[in-house]
Amino acid sequence: MFQKTVLPSGLRLLTQEMPNTRSACICIFVGTGSRYETDKQAGISHFIEHVLFRGTEKRPTSRDISESVEGVGGILNGGTDRETTVYWAKASCDHFASTLDTLCDILLHSRFDDGDIEKERQVIVEEIHMSEDQPDQKACQLVDTVLWPDHPLGRDIAGTEDTVNAVSRDDLLDYMGRHYLPGNTVVAIAGGVSHQDVIAVVNDKMGAWQPVAAAPVFMPFVSANGRRLVVEKRDIEQDHFLLALPALSIADPRRYVESLLNVILGEGMSSRLFTEIRDRMGLAYAIHSYTDFLQDTGALTVAASVDPSNLGKAVSAVIRELDLLKTTLTPHELSKAKELSKGRLALRLEDSRHVASWLGGQEILTGEVLTPEDVIHKIDAVTLDDLRNLAEDLIRTEKLRLSVVGPVIDEQPLKDMISAV
Repeated sequence: MFQKTVLPSGLRLLTQEMPNTRSACICIFVGTGSRYETDKQAGISHFIEHVLFRGTEKRPTSRDISESVEGVGGILNGGTDRETTVYWAKASCDHFASTLDTLCDILLHSRFDDGDIEKERQVIVEEIHMSEDQPDQKACQLVDTVLWPDHPLGRDIAGTEDTVNAVSRDDLLDYMGRHYLPGNTVVAIAGGVSHQDVIAVVNDKMGAWQPVAAAPVFMPFVSANGRRLVVEKRDIEQDHFLLALPALSIADPRRYVESLLNVILGEGMSSRLFTEIRDRMGLAYAIHSYTDFLQDTGALTVAASVDPSNLGKAVSAVIRELDLLKTTLTPHELSKAKELSKGRLALRLEDSRHVASWLGGQEILTGEVLTPEDVIHKIDAVTLDDLRNLAEDLIRTEKLRLSVVGPVIDEQPLKDMISAV
């Protein structure tokens, strides 16, 4: 079982001891991401995440930071999403304290040197260019613009070249000062360290972090009408497409039903999409579906890449498979989906990083941490009628959103497919 302590500053500390593990993973979650940004600030959360790895007074260069963890055999990284930013490191238990010191140092004592900011600005611009050059990633970004139109959720997490170039040092520090607060931060640690030992080290490294009353807020998403097809024509070998439906939020108790629907639809080589689109029809090398559960919205999405001559056939086949979920689900499929979900959960939670992410991710987004046993109970409680009812609610042609990147000649057949009654 995990343990939780809230420090006087409001910082939340969650740990799970894994006695047979010789390493420990530290994840520091901050409750901010791209959806908290204004249009002018687009990409600033991601920019801050990059700059924090550039240097502190104690570790003046990015190499000093990375060597402090890699030099003892550890791993160090960070990531920015729509609703959270995470900094994490994993190292042997012998080096737990020094590894935590490095993470706390970059979080609380980064220099934001002007020269470092300019170098990292160019790095991020190159990252944006790299994403633009990858058509499958571009299609993923584009589908967000039709799922969440005119909203921060519909923007690229990294921002644009223009917004990144416009961000100043003062902008970075101001945003960090309003979002990087102890009450908006969760430290989650899993591995071969005890909760009491962790409390002592965290208090030593982060105890002086002063609380601030104000908490950041984001713009709620309100369903809006808009275009449902976006196409970017490119002279490449394949059409990369994503077909998506607005779906449930992380707060909706039916999210476990949606997760099982997704498993049946497109997770794994025995899923309906893989069996039909790849194995039987031979239209795609890889096809899968996935879910996004955000705080007030979500999505169920299918992704594939096909020969341009097969685009219409593939999109039509995916729509057909979605529609069939409403009428042809079987007890065997439900049982298999439950076992796959529980098995994958067990495999993930053998690793300390996944355990720390499990604890911290739930705490920062929902304020509640379900144990694996809790989740297994919820999965086992899902019935065939639950699946059918949710499929009826979610899967409607008028809700479909489609993005395509590739040599599309005629968009009209695609419009017709997602507009048919």
